[in-house]
Amino acid sequence: MKPFNEHGTTKVNEMNPGEYALHGDVIITRVDKAPPGFKGMEAEPNNALAYGEVTGHVHKLIGVPGKDFDLKVEPTTKERHLHIVRPTALKHQEHSPIILPPGFYRIGIQREYDPFEKLIRAVQD
Repeated sequence: MKPFNEHGTTKVNEMNPGEYALHGDVIITRVDKAPPGFKGMEAEPNNALAYGEVTGHVHKLIGVPGKDFDLKVEPTTKERHLHIVRPTALKHQEHSPIILPPGFYRIGIQREYDPFEKLIRAVQD
């Protein structure tokens, strides 16, 4: 697998609830608090916010799980939820790294609308 892109790191100094950051096709939305049952959810074993469907690349948190951050997966929806305790880097093979500030986040994938086919589909990385 290709090494992570290490150029042009962006530090996000502050995010208020409702604000978001984009990292390729991944949307990282700041929320007020963790969802109900967050502590009991299973941890994402590879520290990955998302995996590339086309390339197999990964949007990966760099740090110590349980110390720097907690990334959990909701069991029924498979939605990822993140609690950052200390500023944490998010890296990918093709996107510049970003450093996320402490807080609670919901992770999503961008969607696009095709007005000709009247379809909504996930953006693929």
